[in-house]
Amino acid sequence: MSFSLIVPVRNVNRSAAYMLKVRNLTLGCAKMAAFDSSSDSWISNSRPSTWSVISTGICLAAASVFRCNLERLPQGCRYSFTACKLPARYDMGFAQRRSGRFGLTKYNHICPACGSADCRALPVPHPTRSMISDGSVTGKPLKRSSCTNCGHGFHFESLSERDVREIYGDNYSIGLRDTAAEVERSLEYDRQVRGFLADLGSETHFTKIIEFGCGSGTLLNHLTTNLEAEFGIGVEPSAKVAAYASSIAGERVSIQQGFAEQFADTAQRDTLCLSVNVIEHASNPLAFLQACARTIDETGRILIVCPDGEAAGSELLFYDHISSFTSRSLATIAARARLTAIADAPLIGVLKGFRIYLFRLMATVVGSNCGDFQSLADQRIDYLRTWSKIAGAVDQTLVGQKYGVFGAGEYCDLLHAYTPAIIEGAMFLVADRPLEKQLYDKPVISTEEFLKSAPISLIAAVHERNWRVIHDRFKLASVPMIHPFEVVSQDALR
Repeated sequence: MSFSLIVPVRNVNRSAAYMLKVRNLTLGCAKMAAFDSSSDSWISNSRPSTWSVISTGICLAAASVFRCNLERLPQGCRYSFTACKLPARYDMGFAQRRSGRFGLTKYNHICPACGSADCRALPVPHPTRSMISDGSVTGKPLKRSSCTNCGHGFHFESLSERDVREIYGDNYSIGLRDTAAEVERSLEYDRQVRGFLADLGSETHFTKIIEFGCGSGTLLNHLTTNLEAEFGIGVEPSAKVAAYASSIAGERVSIQQGFAEQFADTAQRDTLCLSVNVIEHASNPLAFLQACARTIDETGRILIVCPDGEAAGSELLFYDHISSFTSRSLATIAARARLTAIADAPLIGVLKGFRIYLFRLMATVVGSNCGDFQSLADQRIDYLRTWSKIAGAVDQTLVGQKYGVFGAGEYCDLLHAYTPAIIEGAMFLVADRPLEKQLYDKPVISTEEFLKSAPISLIAAVHERNWRVIHDRFKLASVPMIHPFEVVSQDALR
């Protein structure tokens, strides 16, 4: 029996994608060739030793051939698998059997923002797990790349739409753990968004506000009232979060469960389409921006807030942050959605680390210039490498000591995800305003209660930008405190 079989082959230098083509496959005999997508040609070779590195893959494919759906060839071989020419983004890995056929796992060697191949792999902070933005842990390692042309950060192995929808299922609950803090954040976002629009002069009158990924709906309520919009519509993918948003929605606000790409309302004049910390979660940022663009006409505006990817920080650690945007990379993607940036600015104060953008429709697509983001890639590499070393460094520093952890919020969640031994070894967690009595099987006590007892060392589970303030505060109380980052950097404050 004669077969034609296509198998993707690992490309060690990542300069091009290769496919192994096995012709006339019989027991113990195979003719082989490889397709080089960079030169658009087949490279023939009849010496089996040349292909020894992929012999295992050939055997697995041959063993699977009788269990797969086969298609007739018009001439030549008797049967063949459906196959396609591989672009560079589809190599790395052997064929996988999906729904009775061979499929391909998609990998990103090409920047999804600008199309550049000048990308650098980033360190993996933990080999077997990572964290989703609501604090839950997933059993998948975090593998990212950084484009040195536009600064875009992205997953090395692409997440499918199905992967993303599973993340934001019924159990996803960001914003519901501390509703009081969520209200405070929403008030600050409301203040800074309105201030940003006011600084632009004429960008403050909107009759309709649409928020994609509205979360608890608190910000949408504030903006609908304070911008004097006639009504607001919130779209939220999580059923649990959407239900809560509906329960607190104002008179002029309605909530829909779903994704931005599913939103079907027609564009109306003077519409503001808003998304806050959403686009970085989108599996396809271009499709997300196109969905935003469909909601407005030439009088409307699109306002995006997302983590500021122009400096390495903790937003790199969230598995569901599929993209890390720089101003260049976001503008490049927006241009393909026929959007142009009016203005952008970093947020300040407690919202430091985020950036706000305002877009409008444009008539034609305008190309973007390339840049040099090597130093940003270096920063990201250093940052994630540091996280991969935290557990060992802290263990050496606190060997034989009893310690607690100060902080029971997002940074504590990150420590639990990427350095679980630190949380497991803690006597307790300390918080200024405890929300629960236990977290990660550890008692949570108030700062006041902690200071009344004999003080032991504390590990600061607080963002690097807040570390100095927290350190100085506990230093006045003579409490020894260290920050995991400082320990790894050998700059621990005593």
